[in-house]
Amino acid sequence: MKRFAPLAVLTLAFSLAMLPLEAPLDAQQPATKTLSIATVAPPGSPLMRGFEAWNRELRRRTNQSVQFRFYAGGVQGDEPELLRKIRGGRLDGCTVTSLGLSQIYRPALVLQLPGTFLRYEQLDAARTALAPTIDEGIVRAGFHMLGWADVGQARIFSSSPIRSPRDLVGKRFWKRADDLIIPSFFEVVRTTPVTLALPEVLGGLQTRRIDTFLAPPVVAGMLQWAGHARTMTDIPMAIVIGGTVLSDRAWQTLTEQERAVLAETGAQFHALGRRNSRAAERAAADTLVTRGIELVTTSEAERNEWRRVGREVRTRVASRIADAALIERAAAFGER
Repeated sequence: MKRFAPLAVLTLAFSLAMLPLEAPLDAQQPATKTLSIATVAPPGSPLMRGFEAWNRELRRRTNQSVQFRFYAGGVQGDEPELLRKIRGGRLDGCTVTSLGLSQIYRPALVLQLPGTFLRYEQLDAARTALAPTIDEGIVRAGFHMLGWADVGQARIFSSSPIRSPRDLVGKRFWKRADDLIIPSFFEVVRTTPVTLALPEVLGGLQTRRIDTFLAPPVVAGMLQWAGHARTMTDIPMAIVIGGTVLSDRAWQTLTEQERAVLAETGAQFHALGRRNSRAAERAAADTLVTRGIELVTTSEAERNEWRRVGREVRTRVASRIADAALIERAAAFGER
């Protein structure tokens, strides 16, 4: 049976736009090198059209010496399985969420500290400052980050209004296995976590095994989860991050010119994707409201309660993510 990877959360995180055209490398390139990349995006989806545009530009800029081969639709498995396949030489790269990043280089999670980055300008500033340090750690772990993505601002969806942490009492809240942060959230708030794999969430909502979940609006709509929720809380709990990674083994097969083109086009592609995904997120939230989801507005006092929860969760998980100095640098860009 096919397993669909948690990478589904990345489906609208990248752009459809073609990259700027530049002069190709010199002629007389060697035979084409094909990099295998796994993604959950279905064939013909916005993400795959964006990937295909990136592939065309990569081929043109390298004079056909490098290209991608995409495995779409999650056919290669979930994130832990994808990383095992990459380390075993069966794949060259994949798209990952914070779950996958944590299994490559755990300190990357400083960009997703709970209760810290609730606005994109905060995350952008932190990423600009910290990405070089994090990228070095990812390289030491045997990977290269081809581009950072924003999955979206995760909000609480539920069967009844959730305005403050107290409203979660008695709720059956979806929990994803292997998540390093969410267990501490459940230690702070009084709710009942239910562990389900990503493909099981829709069924869990249909059978009411769960009645509450955390997800960006784009994801909730795309995976049909929102159809089984009545409310969406206005305050985001966190911004979910991700990106596209390539194994160092595959990186080493490329020439210096090819690496430069791959890095440059990857950075351009993902930057455009982050910009466009934010517009898509706003549109998705508006669409959910027009389709009957109640947008639950929180007061400043209630927002302060959520900030307090976020700070407490951050305190609990910080030592498991990164050293104190990196945590402090990251937190300086976020919510006080």
